[in-house]
Amino acid sequence: MTSDQLFRLDDQPATAADWRNAVDGVLKGASFEKVLVGQTRGGLDIEPLYEPGPAVALLPADPHRVAYGWDIRQRHDASDPTVCAAKVLDDLEHGVTSIELGPPTDSWTLATLGDALEGVFLDIAPVALAPHADLEAAKALVALLDEAGNATTSRSWLGLDPIGAFARNGSVADVAGCAAFVASIAESHPKVVGCTVDTTRYVDAGAHEVQELGWMLATGVATLRALVDAGLTVERAAATIGFRVATDADQFLTIARLRAARTAWSAVLTASGAPDAVSPFHAVTAASMFSQRDPAVNMLRSTTAAFAAGVGGADAVTVLPYDGSDSALARRNARNIQHLLIDECGINRLVDPAAGSGFVESLTQRLLEAGWIAFQEVEAAGGMASVLESGAVADAVKASWESRLGGLATRREPVTGVSEFPDTGPAALAVSGGGQGAFPVRRPAAPFEALRDAADRSRSAGVDPTVHLAALGALAEHTARSTWITNLLAVGGLTVVGGDGDGAASPIEAAARFEATGASVAVVCSSDAVYAERATATVTALKDAGATFVAIAGNPGDRRADLESAGVDAFLHIGIDVLSALADLHERLGLG
Repeated sequence: MTSDQLFRLDDQPATAADWRNAVDGVLKGASFEKVLVGQTRGGLDIEPLYEPGPAVALLPADPHRVAYGWDIRQRHDASDPTVCAAKVLDDLEHGVTSIELGPPTDSWTLATLGDALEGVFLDIAPVALAPHADLEAAKALVALLDEAGNATTSRSWLGLDPIGAFARNGSVADVAGCAAFVASIAESHPKVVGCTVDTTRYVDAGAHEVQELGWMLATGVATLRALVDAGLTVERAAATIGFRVATDADQFLTIARLRAARTAWSAVLTASGAPDAVSPFHAVTAASMFSQRDPAVNMLRSTTAAFAAGVGGADAVTVLPYDGSDSALARRNARNIQHLLIDECGINRLVDPAAGSGFVESLTQRLLEAGWIAFQEVEAAGGMASVLESGAVADAVKASWESRLGGLATRREPVTGVSEFPDTGPAALAVSGGGQGAFPVRRPAAPFEALRDAADRSRSAGVDPTVHLAALGALAEHTARSTWITNLLAVGGLTVVGGDGDGAASPIEAAARFEATGASVAVVCSSDAVYAERATATVTALKDAGATFVAIAGNPGDRRADLESAGVDAFLHIGIDVLSALADLHERLGLG
């Protein structure tokens, strides 16, 4: 748009009302809200145009973060602590600044922690235990800090998350006992973060952004109360609470989620009488966003998620390995994504890069408001522990996921490399495991990958699931729809034959081509003009040739009844339930 287009004919600056009038003229009576206004899964409207508005109040800048970047925190699962130690040192030597440790086979002890962290200087490289509720494990890390002489200098995280234990094993742990222990070491270990508020399990199970924020605040407040009851001041209690939140490939929403979370928690602390208190935020790339198919795309998802976490102000960021492994390549990729964002892009050098964006500011403010209401509802219901134990949280997460499935099935929400532009090569990497019971990891890619897996099993058994494209007319007439259908069927792992040259010139030729392939399923592809001339006769010919299932590529409009009378079994076009359509094809082809 040139500068003169920003003004009306009377040389006055154009207003939002002028723009809306112009858009209404183009829409010609169509609904502005239906055509141009989107919505997040949490019900927040996404307008097509935003004007500059009042910024959300900035939190104080961390000079260290601005100068050196956020904490690059690498995740390690330590089923074998000794093997883990070598990988930890390799990461630290190549620029990782802290370590998050998953539990070993049993539980952390002083001995196993010592083995896993052999050679690590804990005053320089903090260690965070992944969220848990094992007091003995927390005590073991404290003992290790004491033994190393780092009690007063280490910024390690004990990882105690007794309320979040419900999402991991189905029961809330001893909140008062965890708080009492953290309070007992607060003076002797002044920089240690004792309690973790982890919301990643809710997000990975399907919770939307409003739920995550409301439940984060409710859990944080419950933890804060327990620490104060154990004898800490609000300010000291806040310093020993760390938040572990999810970051995903929805860039702008993730930025708004982090900004809203930090701002909302600051409001809680201010209302509690500690306006200068600060709690650290640790952002972790969501395991649920990863795909097993075309796993290289996971690198792009991780980069976007890490970028959004940095822009949103996270104090520490963990990028999970793109292929679900603990290989040197996966770990190198995870840390280098962050090095590029910090050292090459300098994202950390701006205190709030999203400030001034009308869209992000508006989204942050509306998320703050909606999240605060969700928080109040939890408080009114008796607090986070109560709503977890009542099953309300699990029900809400499941409902959110089932609502999302509709958008995934119709590809309104695409999964690149899986539901759109599928990679037809071999797959299956073991990404994003874990998460059972009421809070499993629900990956958007999984329903489509299940179809691909079934098709692969069929091929392994010697049966190639083949669909014949009954193309009609010249290549130029059918290529748009045959290309679209080929990609659609590839989403379900089906082999497509035909459609790569000029199509049949008559229904008889179409039937002969079909018989030659040995297929049982056919999809007719061509232009609307060719359909008007030959579609009905072609469908009849294909059925007579033995086709057990015939579909038409495209929306039939007012010709639906005639085509169905001729024997058409389905119409494949934009907006259909792709999962249902492909599952039906799998059943017709006898795939398990």
